[in-house]
Amino acid sequence: MREVSNESSFRARLIIAVTFLGLLLACTANAWLFHTYFDRTYLQWYANAGPFIALATAAFGAAWGGLDKNPALVSANPLTYFGACLQVAGLPLFAVGTHLRSSNRLKPIGLEILPLFFLTLALTLAVFAWLLFIVPAQYFLFLIVGSFSRIALTSSAQISSRINSGQIELAETDPAEQQKPDDGWWDASMRTKPVTLASAFGAALLFMLSLLLD
Repeated sequence: MREVSNESSFRARLIIAVTFLGLLLACTANAWLFHTYFDRTYLQWYANAGPFIALATAAFGAAWGGLDKNPALVSANPLTYFGACLQVAGLPLFAVGTHLRSSNRLKPIGLEILPLFFLTLALTLAVFAWLLFIVPAQYFLFLIVGSFSRIALTSSAQISSRINSGQIELAETDPAEQQKPDDGWWDASMRTKPVTLASAFGAALLFMLSLLLD
């Protein structure tokens, strides 16, 4: 039994290591691609790709109702992170396909089919571009800037805040005794926004990096 357990543990670690190397290899391939064909470094492009990243994030977040529902996106485990990215990419495509299914249509699509074709094509291309060019580098970025999010996710602290007579009040309470929203308190623990928090730190880091590289 112990040998089987050790074998399973070794296999799990091996898969994690292979995934890490895969993400690193993807970054290396992207670095060669950008240097060879675009006359710029992959790091420069990634640091300046804020609008594209924001556009892709908005498209994916529209289906998720907020990417913070998938906290595995800030995981330090490369296998968990990559699996979460595949889920993020797959959900909007699944949603589009479901809406297009004839059995779900309340009325025929009609003339909307032409712009819909280009929109779906653009979304599909954005998904694959995100997986190829953003996801590998984002893992290493979130490995750094997602540290606070990972700490918050593994903390039991409940921090509440409210504004009373123009002054901010802070309270650390037991999670079971959370302050009632109708008393003006809100959850200030930042535990429920791990991806947003990591993205904010990441955007700041990329902005500073872009200033150094330009």
